[in-house]
Amino acid sequence: MNKERTASSSNAAGQGKKGPKRNVLDSSRIRFMLALALAVACWMYVTLVVRPGTEQTIDNVPVDFSYGANTYTQLGLSIVNQPEYTVSVVASGDGYRIGSLQPQDFIVYADYSSVKGAGEVSLRLNVKCTASSGGNSISVKLKNDKTTVDVVFDTVGEITLPITVDYKDVTIAEGYIQNKAVALPGEVTLSGPIGELDNVAHVVAEITARGELDGNYTATVPLRYLDAEGNEVKFTYVTADVQQAEVSLTIYKLAQVPISISFINTPIGFDSSVLNYSLSQKSLRVAGPAEIVDTLSEMNVGAIDLSTFALDKVYQLPVTLPTGVVSQENVRTISVSFDTTGLATKTFNLPDTSVEVVNLPAGYRLTVESERIRNVTLCGPQEVLDSLTVQSIVARIDMDDVSILNGQQNMAVRIYVPSSGQVFAIGSYTVQCRIDSNA
Repeated sequence: MNKERTASSSNAAGQGKKGPKRNVLDSSRIRFMLALALAVACWMYVTLVVRPGTEQTIDNVPVDFSYGANTYTQLGLSIVNQPEYTVSVVASGDGYRIGSLQPQDFIVYADYSSVKGAGEVSLRLNVKCTASSGGNSISVKLKNDKTTVDVVFDTVGEITLPITVDYKDVTIAEGYIQNKAVALPGEVTLSGPIGELDNVAHVVAEITARGELDGNYTATVPLRYLDAEGNEVKFTYVTADVQQAEVSLTIYKLAQVPISISFINTPIGFDSSVLNYSLSQKSLRVAGPAEIVDTLSEMNVGAIDLSTFALDKVYQLPVTLPTGVVSQENVRTISVSFDTTGLATKTFNLPDTSVEVVNLPAGYRLTVESERIRNVTLCGPQEVLDSLTVQSIVARIDMDDVSILNGQQNMAVRIYVPSSGQVFAIGSYTVQCRIDSNA
């Protein structure tokens, strides 16, 4: 009875206790498959993403000639041919790193260590990558077809020269003349090697106009560079700040214009033919715009004041030309001399009765208070003067020339001889008068 209970208890205990759980990785088959999958993934990552040893060519990478330029600038040299040079760079490394490289990620520069002086030098090119490598190296090199560059070195200078207008082959129409030639701009600045600049002596803007010119001419023409002998200079490295100029030719019309003079302070009815004068030049050769020259029938060079006339005096009258007109003979003054044969002077003392007043406004009265006008000098033909009496001489006061004031004042008088237009007064004369209002 006790044995049966013991057996039953043992069976019950055995049935209540479970065995250990089994892990999926305990299976060797599962572990093999996982390892295989991981190996395939690593292989794909390395093959598709990392791609070690990948090469890529980046084209159109510019050469930076300023990099390390102090090597040649310390020698006083400059690059004069200014090359614009690009190369192709081959980059090697992990594919995912070099796949995004651009031309700006590289510096291609020249090795200036072989530059010792002026001349053309073949320089070796170097390249380096400026993009961050992230701890992995990127190797770069130049393609074999562009590993050197030819550069010209020289001492560089600058000169500024005037631009001369060359119009020797231009034909001017008959009766016209070229007055002025202007180039705009008026000068050009050249920059480049001293050796080339030293060859330039002249800069010309050459006009080649067809036909005969009878008016102003304007054209835009290229500049030409000449040496001291007039031979054309061709530049290899020299540059200019302007390449052409606007040239203007001023064409004037020629004319021979008669010269005349006039007289002031003449008496009433004066006959100027009594004054026989001669001019140092009877006409003046001038040039100017056609529309002005065509209006010049004569040219009055000045007026002679008869109140200052002297029998033996030679007058110098300045030549003043109209605006835009120039003298072709560089004449600045005209001399006027008089043939005084037959002329004489005579002095008179005129009584107050010789005074006549004209243009006195109504309401005013003028009284001459001077008893005489003394020492009045008249000039004219001798026979006319000999026949004159004081009664034939008039001293006129023209009130249009006077400011009317009540009271006494000195008034200018104009002397004339009504019976003869060949006599005039030398000097100026006044009389004392009184003006009263009739109001």
